[in-house]
This record gives sequence, C-alpha cells and structure tokens, in this order.
Amino acid sequence: MESLLFKGGFMQGNKDRAPTPVRLPEELKQWLKHKAVDNFRSLNGEIVARLEQSRKAEEAQHEKQA
Repeated sequence: MESLLFKGGFMQGNKDRAPTPVRLPEELKQWLKHKAVDNFRSLNGEIVARLEQSRKAEEAQHEKQA
C-alpha cells in the first residue's frame, strides 16, 4: 500500500519523493522537531515546507531584480 501525504488539500504519493538523508546538528534537528509539532507536521514535512518557503522567497527576490 502506497503511503499518502496531504499537500494543499490533495493526496500525494511518495513516488515523486526521493529519500535524501541529511546530517543535521542535533540542536537544529530538535528545534525543527519542535516547530513540526507546533505546525502539526512531521519532521520531514516541516523541512520540506521550510525549503519550499525559502525557494519561493529567493525566486521572488530574483524576479524583483530582473
């Protein structure tokens, strides 16, 4: 059975998500875990959301400069 995640109200499978092991400093990992709980997300979901937010902000900044 395929694992499903909610994203923007739609179900999304894990087929398009490659496992990407990342080594994090323990303090940062614990902080992210607490933020994930605050935001009702898994640790992975929190990391993905923050990376997406960062990417969108960077893309918006590049558009302003163009």
